[in-house]
Amino acid sequence: MSTTPQATSPTAEPTSGTPSTSNDSGGRPWARIGGIPLVIFAIIFVGVMGAAIAEVIPETFMGGLALALVLGMGLNWIGEQIPVLKDLGFGTILAVLVPAVLIEISVLPTMTREFQDAFFGDLTSFAVPGLLVGSVLAMPKRVLVQAGIRFIIPLLGTLTLTTLATGAVGAVLGYGFVETMLYIAGPILGSGISASAVPLSEIYAGQSGGSPDDYITTMASSVMIANILTILVAAVLGGMARKNPDKPFKGFAGRDGALLRKQSDTPTGLSDDNNIAAKVGDLLTGLLIVAGIVIFGEIGQTLVPSMHAYLWMILICLVLKLGGLLPERLASSTGAWSGFLAKVMVPAILASISMGVINIGELLGLISDPTYLALCVITVLFALVISGALTYLFGFYMVEGTIMTGIGLADMGGTGDVAVLTAAKKMYLLPFLTISSRIGGAANMLWLTGLAIAFLA
Repeated sequence: MSTTPQATSPTAEPTSGTPSTSNDSGGRPWARIGGIPLVIFAIIFVGVMGAAIAEVIPETFMGGLALALVLGMGLNWIGEQIPVLKDLGFGTILAVLVPAVLIEISVLPTMTREFQDAFFGDLTSFAVPGLLVGSVLAMPKRVLVQAGIRFIIPLLGTLTLTTLATGAVGAVLGYGFVETMLYIAGPILGSGISASAVPLSEIYAGQSGGSPDDYITTMASSVMIANILTILVAAVLGGMARKNPDKPFKGFAGRDGALLRKQSDTPTGLSDDNNIAAKVGDLLTGLLIVAGIVIFGEIGQTLVPSMHAYLWMILICLVLKLGGLLPERLASSTGAWSGFLAKVMVPAILASISMGVINIGELLGLISDPTYLALCVITVLFALVISGALTYLFGFYMVEGTIMTGIGLADMGGTGDVAVLTAAKKMYLLPFLTISSRIGGAANMLWLTGLAIAFLA
């Protein structure tokens, strides 16, 4: 069996949140962050945070990256120093929640939210395609074929059963069967605000004769609450899987990147913990290949607007991989670039999402409606349980299957996919979550449009 090593860093230095065994700073294994001594990182942190608080940080790509990096890397490092909690992805949880809290309590100025809202779009448009392309091209062909064939039915089954089950609970709680599906379960399972809540609000308004503003707040808030829940759940599932993949039962999680239970004795070699160093030439090669595929993906979307550019990228990668059209060395280079992005850029993406997207004040206000909050939580729980059961029946390990389908449907699309996979430390699953977001999201919007026509007209 051939495996493709995925390099995760251009140097042998430890990266963000990774303890070092260096003898620097008295030989303490925790005294480095991002490969530099803790003292130097602290100086950079104070300088960047001071500039942000004083509102003199440049509103450029580098200014946004500096703020997101020091917060993402610093909070991730703190979380990984706490026993027990570090095994549950506490570093990721801190990176997702604390920056938003700092804005809410006015430690960081409100302009930070607008600044990061614009910045994280640029950052993710740069990083996510690289993560996606590298994940597909570096995955062994056998895994790609066998897992892909078994994937679609559990995905659509999870979407359908979760929506109906949540609607039934909504009817029992007095929120309404159809209302729950339209305003809570539907937006949550549609994969994001821009790809789900916004277009659905316009569709609903067109059918009811109202304004999209009448719907967008409720639906966008549902998506945000679900996104936070999926990140927390992914962190816990990933931690449990790493601690003992056979607890609470055999087949709970795979080892060494294994997705299908019958292949448990033949690991795929996929892992987010691979510390193989990458050469600069490998990173450059990977970047060039990714850039070319991104452009062809955008061309594909221009020609067929109904297919998102990310789907075109996956299609191109599948043709290259399954057709054996890309030499293995070049495919490995895309894996090296993907690994570099996962280790270096993802902590910044998490902090930027927190500052630019998550509004703690709005979320706290919604919690005051216990029925609404309960239905958001129930939607995510149903998605997890149903997806775990269906994917297990189709031969997947339960953790991997749950993340690929249930969490992939319930998180916030592209940025949510990156956040949950970082929390679970399973970035190699990104192609499957992208399919969940795009194919599942499209199917979700199609049937919700029919529901709106039937009940809102």
